[in-house]
Amino acid sequence: MSFARSLMKNNPYSLDINKSLFIDFVKVDQEINNLTLRIDTNKKYNYQEAVDRDTMKINSLKLKKQIYNFFEYLSKNWTLLDKNIIDKYIIDTQKHLYQTINIQKNIKFYMSIQSQTNTMATDIKNNFFILSKDYYFFDSLLNYITLNDNLFEYHSLTNRLKLDNIIDYINQQTYSKEANLYLRYLKIDTGRLFLFFIVMLFFIYINYLIYKRIYNYFKTKIEEEDNDIDDILLINLRKIRIPISLLINGIGLQLALEVLHYPNSLGDKTYLYFYIFFIMIIAYILMQIIENIFFIFFYSVHNKNLTLRTELINLILSVSKFIIFLIALLIVLIKMNVNISGVIASLGIGGLAVALAAKDTLSNFFGLLKIIFDQSFSQGDWIQTSDVNGTVVEIGFISTKIRTFDNAMIIVPNEKLANTSLKNWSKRTVGRRIKLYVGVTYNSNQKDIQNAINDINHMLLEHKDISTPEKIDTRKLRRHYQKSNKFVSLDNKIGIKSTLMVYLDSFSNSSIDILIYSFTKTTDWQEWLKVKQDVLYKIWTILESNNLEFAFPSQSIYLENIEEKAFDNK
Repeated sequence: MSFARSLMKNNPYSLDINKSLFIDFVKVDQEINNLTLRIDTNKKYNYQEAVDRDTMKINSLKLKKQIYNFFEYLSKNWTLLDKNIIDKYIIDTQKHLYQTINIQKNIKFYMSIQSQTNTMATDIKNNFFILSKDYYFFDSLLNYITLNDNLFEYHSLTNRLKLDNIIDYINQQTYSKEANLYLRYLKIDTGRLFLFFIVMLFFIYINYLIYKRIYNYFKTKIEEEDNDIDDILLINLRKIRIPISLLINGIGLQLALEVLHYPNSLGDKTYLYFYIFFIMIIAYILMQIIENIFFIFFYSVHNKNLTLRTELINLILSVSKFIIFLIALLIVLIKMNVNISGVIASLGIGGLAVALAAKDTLSNFFGLLKIIFDQSFSQGDWIQTSDVNGTVVEIGFISTKIRTFDNAMIIVPNEKLANTSLKNWSKRTVGRRIKLYVGVTYNSNQKDIQNAINDINHMLLEHKDISTPEKIDTRKLRRHYQKSNKFVSLDNKIGIKSTLMVYLDSFSNSSIDILIYSFTKTTDWQEWLKVKQDVLYKIWTILESNNLEFAFPSQSIYLENIEEKAFDNK
């Protein structure tokens, strides 16, 4: 639009006369007067065709003047125009056009002499072509401006903030007028130069307040609250600190440059560069704010001991940030007058090729969706497959990172994990199994063994860390039942085990075996080891108190005295 405005300002609609504008108008008016006199004469002699010819010529000249005046008005007042003024001016101009020129009447007249080839008919045809060309051009232009009146609005911040009044006031001062005599060679004046530095200093100060003072204020307030999300808030505050500073500096620079170029505009390319810069910065800030909101939400849920899948949050967060980026990109493309429908069509044509090239990537992404919606495992779970055994570190779009117990990192494609059998050892709410066989010697008393079995069973029932049906929180189980809409065993679904068995199991080669089968309340490995150790010590004590000894693999050899046996046979 800056090029179009320059043309309107410096080269208004031409009258096809290569002399000064003043002489053009004089000659046009003289020609109109001559034609008017000729029309009056021809009317006296009833030369109607000559009257129509000259009338068409006069209308054509008046139309050229009207078009010229239209562009001249826009060029002189374009910094003052707004939508309402433009709309009113267009309506008045179009109304005057229709009233002064009856184009349908001229068309009928042209059609009536179209077949004639004399000199009069030729002049009428030429005048009609000139008139119709200018008429339809002007009418189409007015209709276009009516539909796109915002294109002619002056969008300068200088004008909107009424800084032009300050510029004019400074330039009217005596010292300014003297200085402007020298500054005119640089195409600048005191008012614009002074206001340029004032605007730059103002935005530098605003940037200092936000970057230093306000940041330190929020930092102090955040650190006063002693909770788990302080570090996250500070990190996100630092992330948006620089972009906000760049945004403020960008606005200040644009306004300062507009002041320096006033009343001319910076140019469409310059405005476009600033627009793209602002959109990208705002999109980045929104992404950081969204990320901050998600982290705060996650930690608030975590502190309330509510279950929430971190990989699902990561997926929603990534999709949200991608949508913000996509919207920003579309806004920029629209601003650049890029045919969005054409871009979408191109993406549709190339979509098949991209899909084929990224087949494995898409398979892994759908594997991620399957893992999330099937709730196969979550971040932090201990899983085991035929190839992998470790703790899930991160579930990404393409692959899952697993930390093995020997501290190695394994990266497995999501598609492979989604379509393989795996054990999830972390899907246990209550119950980690203790299963062992205690062997006692064959010289043990049967009654002592029975007493030991009863004592071990009683010890396990009374142990505070051993799970039994009586120790299960039925309220928690009831809540799960209320939330479930499927006919499944919730004990098995959420992982609650409370089986407790102590029985004489078998007579082995070197021992009488007692089976001890129970579950701890905890599912944590280290806590389970502590409980198991305590149970073993208590079993040891019980066996000693019942005069029982641990058996160990052994063989008994019986030797017979052959001589004594032979003597007995005699």
